[in-house]
Amino acid sequence: METQINQRRGLLILLFFTFFMVVGFDMIMPLVIGHYVNNVGLTATAVSVALAIRQFSQQGLAMIGGALADRFQVKTLISVGVFLRVLGFLTLAFSSAYGMLIAAMILIGLGGVLFEMPYQSAIAMLTTNDNRPKYYSLNNTITGIASAIGPLLGVALLRLDFKVVCFGAASCFMINFVLSRVAMPPIMRQAKSYAVMPAVKRIAKDRPYQIFVLLMMVFWLGASQIDITYPLRVQEIYGSADGVGIMYTVYAVVMAVLQYPLVALASKRFSSRAAVVIGTGIITAALIATPFAADVKSFMAIVACYAVGMILARPNQQNIAVSMADTRAFGMYLGVNSTAFAIGKGFGTIIGGASFDMAKKYTLENAPWYLYGVLVGTAMIGFMLYKNFGTPKDETEKQKQ
Repeated sequence: METQINQRRGLLILLFFTFFMVVGFDMIMPLVIGHYVNNVGLTATAVSVALAIRQFSQQGLAMIGGALADRFQVKTLISVGVFLRVLGFLTLAFSSAYGMLIAAMILIGLGGVLFEMPYQSAIAMLTTNDNRPKYYSLNNTITGIASAIGPLLGVALLRLDFKVVCFGAASCFMINFVLSRVAMPPIMRQAKSYAVMPAVKRIAKDRPYQIFVLLMMVFWLGASQIDITYPLRVQEIYGSADGVGIMYTVYAVVMAVLQYPLVALASKRFSSRAAVVIGTGIITAALIATPFAADVKSFMAIVACYAVGMILARPNQQNIAVSMADTRAFGMYLGVNSTAFAIGKGFGTIIGGASFDMAKKYTLENAPWYLYGVLVGTAMIGFMLYKNFGTPKDETEKQKQ
């Protein structure tokens, strides 16, 4: 009984944590590339490299975070991680030079290393294969609401100063620091006999999981553009940074309103793999259609379609990753998945910034969007052709016995 109470309490606290994490992150990060390109004078390529460094320093070290999550108390790791992120946003507030921008991105990324995998592992350990898709859906609904609030709040604070936006983001993560220290119950600690190398060897022999994370890398090479080239494109169409806030609001409202009903409907009619295929197909179409959006309304319609694709793809991708993970090393498995996310999204960020600059230089504005669409479409085909995804690891082990 006490265990169930702690589970419910832990999941509820994680929802609050999600809200402030997303509000804080989304109020500042979508504005970084526009601020440093338009106000500081850096190139989109240079800023995208800095953002990619943040991605690599966070998800690229996710296996370390996963190993720590399997060994140590969740609340301790989370509290240290979010405090590092507070320091990162405060550093960003005073980063007028490129070197300081890089330092801020590294701090923000390292903070994520310490709290992201414990956070994901906690969800995995506190849910079951039956209720996990619904919890991810609820969690993503909270994410959608927070994503609507964050950019609008960031754009509003930007009217005062970019530093004020950074302070606002730091404040959200300070709230999470207090939540993790005061309200979060002890959630998990892996058995003392757990060793890192056996888990690594287990993953090295797990071909279906390797193929899954490879496809996820390819997916994020193209799908990361919602955070990089979409903000740049909407500023071109709208004429100011206000367009970024409107774009993310449209994206977030669609996510918040349609997330739970669409995921519930998809879970009744499709397998997780089929839902991922449908979602990636919609995202592919949205990316290819983007250069043909000549006004704000048509652009926002494409953003809404992109959001629908993400609604179908992301919760089911998350569920596949968890269901395929060995329960003896949740953190390590999720760490490998997060590393794939880092590689895909990190290089996707660099590709996005560099292709945006090159497209303007050589007047090939449509070409990058076709490239992004081909990348996501390739992942979609991979999910269609390879069918050995989504079988819970425990069930697979039983079948072998």
